[in-house]
Amino acid sequence: MSKLMSTKLRRSFLFVPADNERLLASALAKAADVVILDLEDGTHPSRKEQARATLAHNIGLVAQAGKAPAVRINADLNTAVTDLRCAIVPGLAVVLLPKVEHPRDVQLLSSLVADLEKAAGMPVGGVRFLLQIESCLALPRLHEIAAADARTMGMMLGSEDFSLDCGGLPTPEALLAPSLMVLHAARAAGIVPIGFVASIADLGEVAQFTQVLEQARSLGFRGAVVVHPKFLDAINDCYTPTAAQISQARALVAAFEAAQAQGQGAIKHEGQMIDKPVYQRALRLLREAELFAS
Repeated sequence: MSKLMSTKLRRSFLFVPADNERLLASALAKAADVVILDLEDGTHPSRKEQARATLAHNIGLVAQAGKAPAVRINADLNTAVTDLRCAIVPGLAVVLLPKVEHPRDVQLLSSLVADLEKAAGMPVGGVRFLLQIESCLALPRLHEIAAADARTMGMMLGSEDFSLDCGGLPTPEALLAPSLMVLHAARAAGIVPIGFVASIADLGEVAQFTQVLEQARSLGFRGAVVVHPKFLDAINDCYTPTAAQISQARALVAAFEAAQAQGQGAIKHEGQMIDKPVYQRALRLLREAELFAS
């Protein structure tokens, strides 16, 4: 079984500046599965030390609200180590690693996190990694990066920094190819592909973003990171199988398995030709429904 299908799936990830108590309090009342306390771009350099000082307390607040606490650390190694020494506390679920360019980046930080988990009396390996790809340099190594460490639960493209590195703009046309590269590498490694083909800084209105999400799901993505809570319900709705979809999948699975037991291969079910890939897609939907509900 892949890591994707053996891990609790998260649909919606909300960035909150790690130093902003007001926005954090608001986020705790929103529908995010994961609240990311952002020590990187979301926190001014003059306030990073203060943000680290309150990090353990705020991680506890997120956990008490029934959400998974995450922290985005800074990319440069020296600051990343400083961030992790403050972030690895009981209750932390995910560390978002920005600007990952090499599998060794992931492995070195995973080794450090293991030491910090031991020192804090936490289960080693319990803190998971979400990898953020933000440069052209990472693209040839995506499969190695995605499979670099068992701690990794997902991978995403950072639309703004990636486009900056390319010298272009974060348009859907420019983001499609790298987004698919990230998705394919994540799927090959058995981790969760998170994202959508659009600029995170300009998602428009909810109805417009809903169309972006529908495209992302059809491509194979299974979650989204946003900076505004108004999009959370749309993300959760997109990635939560409906009762009708679950019922249809169960009926399809039952019909196909009954036909298989009688020695049949492909069958016609409710006007649709059903073969093994269609059957397996229905099984995946049912498994995802179980994981979202767990």
